[in-house]
Amino acid sequence: MRRLSPTLQAYGNRHGGSGVRAFAILGDTLSVEFVDGAVYDYRRRDVGARRFDAACAAARTGRGLSTCVSRHLRDRFAIRHANRADWARAHRDNAAPSARRTSSKP
Repeated sequence: MRRLSPTLQAYGNRHGGSGVRAFAILGDTLSVEFVDGAVYDYRRRDVGARRFDAACAAARTGRGLSTCVSRHLRDRFAIRHANRADWARAHRDNAAPSARRTSSKP
């Protein structure tokens, strides 16, 4: 049986001018696609439950996610994907990284 690829949903950007294009919440992972095309995976265990929940709430409401990432999550990402296709491939194949890495060179 073929697994469906996960999808990123458009970020609401209610405040305007956000650096975030799209996001996905997959269990304990928040994936954020930025306007440069890179997709970062932030995990609850890496950023802490309170920060993770706040970022997920900001993603769902479409307001404050870029600020939340820049102020609180920053370099605590689990993996950086060069683009949406790399992100989809990694999540489709269930390639859960055990350490911080990049899926391909930018």
